[in-house]
Amino acid sequence: MKRARLGRLATVLAVSLASVVAGAVNAPTASAAEYGCDGSVIDSWNNVDGGVTYATTYLYWDGTYNCVAAVKRGAYYGVRSRIAVHAWTDATGYVPPGDDGNYLYYANFSFYGRNRCIAVETDIWTTSGRLVIQDHVPSSGWFHCG
Repeated sequence: MKRARLGRLATVLAVSLASVVAGAVNAPTASAAEYGCDGSVIDSWNNVDGGVTYATTYLYWDGTYNCVAAVKRGAYYGVRSRIAVHAWTDATGYVPPGDDGNYLYYANFSFYGRNRCIAVETDIWTTSGRLVIQDHVPSSGWFHCG
């Protein structure tokens, strides 16, 4: 009887640990320190094409600066491929330089956002170099006026 109980407990623990490990690899959390952004997450959205989620974009605000971080998901998480984030404000237009490179996990970019409305874009390429996502949010106009 005790041996059966121990076996069930070991199975439950193994399944629980496997779930935690799988979740850590496939579903990264939105930790500001982890993605090089200060402040709090104020918005997030998935970057999807053809039913495949390639990344999740997180928008942070610290009271003065916005930071946008696009974090790869699924098969692209941990795989070196091109990913980019860019921003625009209603006061200045395009905000250089953005962040565009061949990264394993994410691209991020901070910019001045006080008293400005913003728009951001996440671009993702396949490992073979084909642009698969060009996600401009919002699709027109501005949002998150700070």
